[in-house]
Parts: sequence; structure tokens; C-alpha cells
Amino acid sequence: MEQLTARVTAVAENDAAEHDTVEKIAALVHAVVLFLLLVYSTLAAALPNAEFVGREVCASCHAREDKLWQGSHHDWAMKPATPEFVLGDFGDVSFDHYGEKTRLFRRDGRYWVTTDNAEGKPQTFEVKYTFGFYPLQQYLLPLGDGRLQALNVAWDSRPQADGGQRWFHLYPDEAIPFDDALHWTGPYFTWNTRCAECHSTNLQRGYQVQTDTFDTTWSEINVSCEACHGPGSRHVALMKEGGMKDGSASTHAGFTRSLDPVGQWLHTSDSTTAHNPEAQQAMASLNNNPQLAVCGSCHSRRALLDDPQQSGDFYQHHRLQLLQTPLYYGDGQVRDEVYVLGSFLQSKMHQQGVVCSNCHEPHSLKLRAEGNAVCAQCHRPETFDQPQHHHHPAGSSGAQCVNCHMPETTYMVVDPRRDHSLRIPRPDLSATHDTPNACNQCHQDRDARWAASAVDSWLQTAGTPRNWHFSDDLLPALTGAPDASERLMKLALTPGIPALVEASALAGLEAHLSQQALLLAQSKLHSEESLVRRAAVELLTALPAEQRWQNLQPMLNDSSKAVRMTVARQTADVPVALMAKSDVNLWQDLQSEYLAMLQGQQDSADGLLNLGLYQMLTGDSQAAEATYQRAIELDDQHAGAYLNLADLYRQQQRETDADATLQRGLAQMTEADRINRAALYHSLGLSQVRRGDYTSAGLSLAKAAELSPENVRYGYVYGVMLQRQQKYEAAAAEWRRVLQMQPTDQELLMALLQDSQRRRDINAMQEYARRLLPLVPADSPLQQQLRQLLR
Repeated sequence: MEQLTARVTAVAENDAAEHDTVEKIAALVHAVVLFLLLVYSTLAAALPNAEFVGREVCASCHAREDKLWQGSHHDWAMKPATPEFVLGDFGDVSFDHYGEKTRLFRRDGRYWVTTDNAEGKPQTFEVKYTFGFYPLQQYLLPLGDGRLQALNVAWDSRPQADGGQRWFHLYPDEAIPFDDALHWTGPYFTWNTRCAECHSTNLQRGYQVQTDTFDTTWSEINVSCEACHGPGSRHVALMKEGGMKDGSASTHAGFTRSLDPVGQWLHTSDSTTAHNPEAQQAMASLNNNPQLAVCGSCHSRRALLDDPQQSGDFYQHHRLQLLQTPLYYGDGQVRDEVYVLGSFLQSKMHQQGVVCSNCHEPHSLKLRAEGNAVCAQCHRPETFDQPQHHHHPAGSSGAQCVNCHMPETTYMVVDPRRDHSLRIPRPDLSATHDTPNACNQCHQDRDARWAASAVDSWLQTAGTPRNWHFSDDLLPALTGAPDASERLMKLALTPGIPALVEASALAGLEAHLSQQALLLAQSKLHSEESLVRRAAVELLTALPAEQRWQNLQPMLNDSSKAVRMTVARQTADVPVALMAKSDVNLWQDLQSEYLAMLQGQQDSADGLLNLGLYQMLTGDSQAAEATYQRAIELDDQHAGAYLNLADLYRQQQRETDADATLQRGLAQMTEADRINRAALYHSLGLSQVRRGDYTSAGLSLAKAAELSPENVRYGYVYGVMLQRQQKYEAAAAEWRRVLQMQPTDQELLMALLQDSQRRRDINAMQEYARRLLPLVPADSPLQQQLRQLLR
């Protein structure tokens, strides 16, 4: 159809004199379009709603693909605990981890584990299922309320020569007692909420809010055909009815999406790298890339918005995590377990239209070729697989493409995973910002400055300048550079940078709010990229409700659910009186959609926290209080639940309850959890200030600044307390310390300006006035006062 329309357009452009002919052809095209739509709608109406049919039905026609799939990681994603699938040694083996004893044995043909339960007492559990198989295998144990918990004593399934064939603990260097949230009985090891949706097909969590139990079901225990392709009943029906003979019955052969790669990768005589113009144009955006959307649905750090089985639009079903600490380093390299999609979206490969199946066979999941040959599919080896390119002896570890461009990070003790951002190593950034780099991952006996010098020497010898990369600005901006705001705005305005980076730059501006940042966010509401629109909407939180509504009203029916849900949250507190009558129903429908999403996430403390925030926004503080209490019951080490509940009490002037809530939270936190303990101490200190207990407040605020010295806000508030205690020098020293991390912070600069005025230090007064001047509105009284100081 697109080709026929293009031909009509070409006729019109090449021979405008043939106007009548063009009109006739256009009329014919219109008639054909109507006919095809009629054919499709008639066939679609005759077919039932898509349902899951099972792997056996698929394999009856697709035997080759099924054979490739057998034995793959998807096949082994989850299995029943039978001798065929259990890899671990259950020969009455004992394992001791910081005093917690675990016994693994067989009885009556079944597998059992005796270990500490949620009360710290030994209890015997049957192993119901295996989870994964290489390089480790975990085991799922039932708690009796529908929950399956992943035991954090796992089996190392690597060969013995590689250190495998042993039991090990996922936290080998620390004790995880029964009352720790990371204990195997805790919320972070609950299979139903944390793992299940990506390890089985057509999974329904079946959480029962009233009883706090699960009735989780699946159509197939592992990641089978329809987990990726979607429910197959319509496809089967079309095949049986011969509806695909003319290719017109269904756009995707009866499925809701197509996973086929677009275009062909072609080599040209004037290029050392293959190109695929069709793929680059059609699929460089994740919005239009169903294969990346389907794979990324599980291989990403994201929140689930609704059932992703019915379409291939990632942002209709997921909320992708941006490049923020502690998940990523400041330059976008992987840090925490973020899987693959977030790094791959930063890559030039993605921007050129590369998709997963270009490198991985999609059924066996194996690489298309071994070693450098997988890269040589597109990158000519006579240019790239040479010492003059990789600067290492041929055939050595350093000559392997992936070791330089896809360095590994090991998770779960034994599971190395590669960074898919496919970037050029930048040890020069490591030397300045202490980020990792591929060079020093191998050359661990040398430092980053040595590696940076070597790379600089290679570039100089080749006469090749170092090209600008987004990390040159993103990394300094996210690690406290004085010009962070300017760098982030530059990134957000740079054409051609990855959408994930652009969105992350906008998100970073939240710490540097200014009129310019808000204007930038308003301009980005019209971006073609869902990620960017979502980040822009979030940045407008600081605006008054009326102004927020004026900006966001056109986005009530945004095409992306991820964006719509953000708009729903940002407009939840907008009074109906501000809305036109024609918008009220649309806004109410959006709020209902958002509330339904939140109510479907009540099986985790994070989900309850979001629901409680919404209840507060909509004025239902009684429901919010109950929701926060439920979040604490589900996870008594969730700092956010304590902080939000305490803030609710603050708003109700129940400071005694706020104090007790924060003290309770501190009692639950482990000593190692310094960030959450710092947040609780800071909030507790503010509560004590409001109650007039300044002695206790000083101790709490000092503890917060000590536990999290990198937090500028904690340092500023602690300095204010020191000033109130007339410890002026100590206050100024604390402000100067955190000002080094945030040199454009107006509160810090004002505090130090006032301190210099107290000391009558003219030079210091003028220095801080000079630094404040460009940060305040030109027509403000403060601007005039600053200019007076500089005369």
C-alpha cells in the first residue's frame, strides 16, 4: 500500500500536467484502501479475541524454531523441581552462612530445604520449582499464602574448573538475618511480584488485597513462544482459513505485533560499516520498534503499567528507568542490575537501527557468530579486527571487540553481564570522575591516568580527534559540576542524542530548577519521543496547579500510557473549576485509568507508596494513612513508607506521631543502609525543630549530614541549625563544604553572603554577590541589592 501511494506521489511530482490522470489514480488508491480495510475488518470481526494456544500448537508448524528454543535460557527460565531439571546437590548437604544453617536433601523423591524461616526458626520447605539454570540456579519455596520465595542460597552451575558445582549465598560478604528485608523470606525475594512476569508465559499475579495472598497462574511455566509473539489463537485461525494467501488478511499474521527485522544490512565500497537506511528510518525510535519493545519488556529496569501481551508498544505498558544513580554511573554505564535495554538505547547501534536479532538468534538466544565474527557482520574485519584498531596482539583478550566496547559487570556473585551501550572506552573520564572503564577492567595493575595516556597516544598517532560524546557533559552534570544546569540544557537541546539521554538530562534539571529549565520542559512536551515527553511533564511539578493544567491539558490523551500516567499524577490536584467543561470527562477518565493502574500494584510496598501519594494528592488523607501503614507491614524496611507517613502526620500537625514513625523506621534500618538512615534522621531533625526540641534536632541533623555527606540539602539545613546554636564558624564551614558540590545553589550562596555580612568581610560579600547575580531574576529586589554590594 505504501509503495502504491509513493508511486502516485512520484507521478504527481514528475508530471504536474497530467492532473486528471493523477486524480484518477488517487481515486483508485482510495478505493483500494477502503477495500483492504473492509477485507481486514471483516476477517478480524469473524475471529475470536486472541487467546494463548500453547507451545505444542506452535511447534506443529514451526518445528525448527521449537528445536532451537529447547534447552535455551527461555526454556529453562522456570521448571518443576524434578530430577530432570534440578542441578544442585541435594544429597543431604549442609551450608552455613554467618550462622544461618541450610540443609538441602531429598525425601520421597522430592527436594527439600531446612533453613531459617521469617521468625528466625528452622523450618523445612519443599522445593516447588527451579529458577534459571546457568551460571546459577535458584529454587522457589512456598510460604503457604500463595507466595513463592527465591532461596538466596543458590547453586553455582558452572564447571568445577571455573569455580562452580557448589552452593553459595547471594550476599557472601554479609549476614542476612531473618529480620532483614534481603532475607529470602522478605519482599525482595517474592517471586510473584519481583520475578514471575518475566519467567513464565501469560502470567497473572492474582494478588488478593483483602487477604494479602496470591493465586498466581500462567499458561506455560517458562518463557515460551507466546511470551514473545503474543497470544496465537488468531494466527492459528487465519492459517486454518487460508487468510494469509494474499497477504492482506492481517498486518502481523494474526498477532498484535511483528518481530521481524526491518530492511537489509548492506555493505558499500566507500564504507567500512554496513548500513540499513530502512531500519534506521523506521526503527531507531523505541516507539516504533516492536522487537526491542518485546525483548526490552523483560530485559530492562522498568515498572509495569499493564499487561504487555496485547501490543508491541513498550511505552504503552512500561515506565523505563532513566540514567540516574545508583542504577547507572553518571556517564550512563551500567552500575546496578539494570539488564540491557537502558544501555542499548544509548548506543549508536540502536540509532542506526540494530535490533536484538541482528546479534542473537531469537529462539536459541545464542550469538549469530563466535567471537569477533558477530561484529564482523557489519564492521569490516580488515579495518576493525586489526592491531592498528584495537592496539592489542591479534587473537588476545584485548583484541576481542566486546572486551573494549561491552565490558562485563558481575551480578549475583557469578553472573557476568555485558554493558550494551557499545561505547568507546574513556579512561580520561575515569581519571576525573572515578567511573569504570574497559581498559582498567583488564589492566587492574595500572590506574586510569595510565590508560587515558595510552588512548591519547593512539589518537595522536592516528591523527584522530576525540569526538564529543554525551558523557562529556552528562557525567560532570550528574556529579555536581558548577555548570551542571548549562550542561544539562545543552544535552536536552542537542540534536541526535539518544532519547534516553535527553530525558535523563531533563530529569537532572530537577535539582537545578530555573525559569529557563521550566521553559525548556514546556518546549519538550511536544517531542516525538515518549521518554522525553514524560521527563518534561515530571519537570513541571514546581509550577502552580493552574499553570500546570494549561501546559498539560493537551496531553490528557497522549498516545503513550507512560506519559498519560505521569500527566494523570501531575494533574490529580488540579481543581475542576480550572477546567473547561469539555475537558472534565476526559480528565476524569484519565484519573480513573491511573487509579486502576495503582490499585493493580498493591502487592508491593513501592506500589502502595504510589497509591498513598495519589490519595494524598486527591485529599483522602485517611486512606493514605492506611495505605502507608500497609506498605510498612509488607516491607518494614521501606524508608519511603516511613517518610511519607511522617509527612502526612506533619501536615495534620501530629508531630508526636511523626516522631514515633521516624524512630520506628530508624530502628528497622540496618547499619549498612546509610542513605535511608540519613533521610530518616533528616526528617526526624525537622520534626524535632517543629516541636521546639532543638538539642535533639541538632543531633539528628548532624547525623544525617554525617551519613550522607554528598547530600547538599542535608548540609545546608545542618548549617542553619549550627547557625541557630550560634556556632557561626562551623555553620559557614559546613555551607562551604557542600557549596563545592553545588556551586550554584542559591540558598547556600545567600547563607554565606549573610554570614560574610555578619563578619563585615567586604571581599567575601562581593564574591558571593557576584556568584548570586546571574542566578536571580533581573527585575527582583535582590538583584538590585546585589548590584549595590558590587559598586
